[in-house]
Amino acid sequence: MSNKPHILIVDDEPRNIRILYEIFGDDFNLRSSSNGEQALEDVKDYPPDIILLDIMMPGIDGYEVCRRIKESSEFRNIKIILVSGKALTEERIKGYESGADDFVAKPFDIDEILAKVNVFAKLKSMEEVNKLKTDFLSLINHEMGTPLNHIIGISDLLIKQGGLDDVVSSSLLNIGNAAHNLSDKINKILFLAKLKQSSSNKLVVMDAENLITDVVQLLGESPKNLDLEYKIDKGIEFFGDFELMQKLFVYLFSTAMNNSVSSVVCRIFSSHDKDQNDGVAIEILDGGEQISEEQINHYFDPFYTEDVMLHGEGLNITMAICAQIVAMHDGTISISNHNDSGTIINIWLPIPA
Repeated sequence: MSNKPHILIVDDEPRNIRILYEIFGDDFNLRSSSNGEQALEDVKDYPPDIILLDIMMPGIDGYEVCRRIKESSEFRNIKIILVSGKALTEERIKGYESGADDFVAKPFDIDEILAKVNVFAKLKSMEEVNKLKTDFLSLINHEMGTPLNHIIGISDLLIKQGGLDDVVSSSLLNIGNAAHNLSDKINKILFLAKLKQSSSNKLVVMDAENLITDVVQLLGESPKNLDLEYKIDKGIEFFGDFELMQKLFVYLFSTAMNNSVSSVVCRIFSSHDKDQNDGVAIEILDGGEQISEEQINHYFDPFYTEDVMLHGEGLNITMAICAQIVAMHDGTISISNHNDSGTIINIWLPIPA
């Protein structure tokens, strides 16, 4: 089967269909329908990647065909370019309201229609690849979730029962920890994929000090018994999604404490960006090792590693999630080495006018 993108041409004028076959015949798989009713049947039988859809046809017009396709959960991702003999603004508006992705006028400008179709062909391919990635991750999570839970549960149960020698007990502990880590990584990858495909509409005003106090309680006692010091100017408020902001600080603080050998310090204060917009600045300073310039440049990349062969803990998904949450709140995030020891993460979040 050919891997060429599939175009469905819908037009009641045979001459227009012939012209479009001449334009796209070499690089695309083509089918044609002479009316709206036939087009809807063809979409079900041979779902295309792109539809070149004439507006004015007997029976169901192009607007209605477009609307029905875009209302279908199965076919809504098909790219639809409306074609009209008129280029009136009201026609374009009505087309976009029907769900059309673009609009071209007759007579065809060959360069224009070629450019638009090629763009949508690439876009459709990218969307399919992204969907495949997400579906694959969901499948992996589903297929691995049950056996991982069994491994974790059984190893925990055997350790609690006791009566094992030190070697067996240590091995079971390592098995449980490895299963926990793998499950955590899978869940974080899925969460990051979900964040990249969504936007938050649960925006609220939250008191910074109350939020950080809640986060500290969620974190509990540090495994290293390190102190978390936070200094928050009075009256500081965040505006955003409460759950995401809470998760942001949980990840930032836990990562800083894991990296540190001394106390972690967080400062939150009013600040302005380079354009003098009002905002809130967040500084998180750890007492760990300093990092290289290359690590700084890739610190928020989810799958970056300096040396695959020496890849240990790996996959910096946690910080990639933090960067995505900050971006969803129209903020900025960066990391740098701080003086002679440790690193400092700087975040700036805007305050709505």
